[in-house]
Amino acid sequence: MQINDKLALPGEHPLFLSGQMGPLEAVITIPSILDERYIAIIGHPHPLQGGTMNNKVVTTLVRAFKDLNIPSIRFNFRGVGQSVGQFDQGIGESEDMLQIARLCQQEMPSVNLIFAGFSFGSYVAYRAAAQCKHSLLITIAPPVHHYNYAEFSSVPIPWMIFQGDHDDIVPLQSVLDFMAGSSYPIVFEQFSETGHFFHGRLVALKMRLIERIHQQLELA
Repeated sequence: MQINDKLALPGEHPLFLSGQMGPLEAVITIPSILDERYIAIIGHPHPLQGGTMNNKVVTTLVRAFKDLNIPSIRFNFRGVGQSVGQFDQGIGESEDMLQIARLCQQEMPSVNLIFAGFSFGSYVAYRAAAQCKHSLLITIAPPVHHYNYAEFSSVPIPWMIFQGDHDDIVPLQSVLDFMAGSSYPIVFEQFSETGHFFHGRLVALKMRLIERIHQQLELA
């Protein structure tokens, strides 16, 4: 048991999970009041550009889930920190995320999965959600102009996108164009005067995440 034995212990717990290439460095965050119906798996920004599981947007996601009583797992992608392997363009990283999802399902058969990610990590989360039954996909500043967010015939809905209008890495218009070309509904939240890393806007991001997730999952 790698996850189940942590659920009774509120707080942040470092651990290693099995990826396809070997151990993955991870942290599971357990809220003091636990909603055992859900668990969130979170992906971080581009590994070759300094992205890690401790990125501030990633930890904002963690805090939002914690306030909603939802446990979460964030992990370092291949080659980051103490995770084994090499960068694999989001393909291997999403396979690792799926492997973590399968572990969650093995240890907690009735759990509902939430996939979430920021920037490059949102592509990893998209690929995982498109291949696995889930309750929600959350993508923050998804680089839809660099990666194919429509490569699978299965559509990972429900899907939420959170995007700043002053993002100099992921242009707002690219996200709007992507949504306009989609044949399925995507919940969209735009943040004014907000850049890619949500500097000065992390509290607002957290509150909007809490509100939208609460509405979507109809939490008590």
